Amino acid sequence: MPPKESPPQSSISRTYLLLYNTTCAALWLHILISTIRTLISSPDISTVYQTVEPWVRYTQTLAIVEILHAAIKLTRSPVFTTFTQVYARSVQVWAINYAFAATTAPSPAYPAMILAWSLADTIRYLYFAIMQARYPVPGILKWARYSLFLVLYPIGIGSEWWLMYQATTATTNWAVLALYYFFLGLYVPGSIMMYSYMLKQRRKVLTSSTQAPKKDC
Repeated sequence: MPPKESPPQSSISRTYLLLYNTTCAALWLHILISTIRTLISSPDISTVYQTVEPWVRYTQTLAIVEILHAAIKLTRSPVFTTFTQVYARSVQVWAINYAFAATTAPSPAYPAMILAWSLADTIRYLYFAIMQARYPVPGILKWARYSLFLVLYPIGIGSEWWLMYQATTATTNWAVLALYYFFLGLYVPGSIMMYSYMLKQRRKVLTSSTQAPKKDC
């Protein structure tokens, strides 16, 4: 049996994770609502970039701490899977979206990516926040957490790939081109790994929903 955490440490960890997940859920919800409002109010797709890009960049950068959460066992997430997802998105927001605004802003792939990211992450962080608060997770939220990725992941990943490919047309630096083409090639095995992991989690969580409640964090 693993050693038990002391009550103060357990309480501090839970409170921290509750605040972290609630904050992230609120940030991604803001991005989701802002994106939808902008798409409705403006015929110019590039307005979405101007409206939400800084919010997306810094909100996603905040997720770097999740690698530390996994590494020190504050959460049960696999370190490598967490690192892969956070690293890929960090490269996307800084080295692609921010660095190559001229190709990113007018592309329909950008709002598609942001809608997929923000909807998935609003649901994900809200799910974790409710669990940290020790309230029962509504069945519809649990289903959304482990089902909507079936559609949102392909949209998000496909949009990321396209925006990165577009960035290769805007640079003549051979080192940057080589790095980007390397990353483009990694999308295939990386996407399969992430999708397989989520399918496994979906089977585990939704199958057990009729049995004893599972803890997740």
